[in-house]
Amino acid sequence: MHLYKHVDISNNRNLVYGLNVVAVIAFLGFLWLFGAIVGSMTVNFTESYFVWLIVALLVIVTIHEVLHGILYKVFKPNGKIKIGFKSGMLSVSSPKSLYTKQQFIWIGATPFVVISLVLIAIFLLGWLPGELFLPLAALHGAGCVGDFYLLWLVISSPKHYYISDQENGIDIYSPN
Repeated sequence: MHLYKHVDISNNRNLVYGLNVVAVIAFLGFLWLFGAIVGSMTVNFTESYFVWLIVALLVIVTIHEVLHGILYKVFKPNGKIKIGFKSGMLSVSSPKSLYTKQQFIWIGATPFVVISLVLIAIFLLGWLPGELFLPLAALHGAGCVGDFYLLWLVISSPKHYYISDQENGIDIYSPN
């Protein structure tokens, strides 16, 4: 294996800044997208509302990272999982484990897809009010911008390359 590309997100200030700008734009896009499901609504900005929003968001972020961890283990049962905090956010990685492009795409995309579908389902069932659903879904979608960036790098790399998740980003390897 030869290192094709090393992507260090955490220590690249310009990249972190750019991803944050994209996250703000993505938040607005996700507000529009998920807002189409909600339709019109009014929000009662109370202290209770913000407490529920923060608690729910912390639960969602935790579930998001647990889903990454589960998929790491599904594809590499003997791989080590590292849990930590990067820039104040919970993070799960599997350093020194190699994954195929397809495996890494599953690992990277599943939390966004599963959590978005679950949020939509519990909203449509009437178990989650629109004033919580909309900001939760939009904030979670915007929070996935780093995953989307890594997915774009993986998808745009040559066909039979391998991905190694690192604590600060990813390494992409050629098979030769």
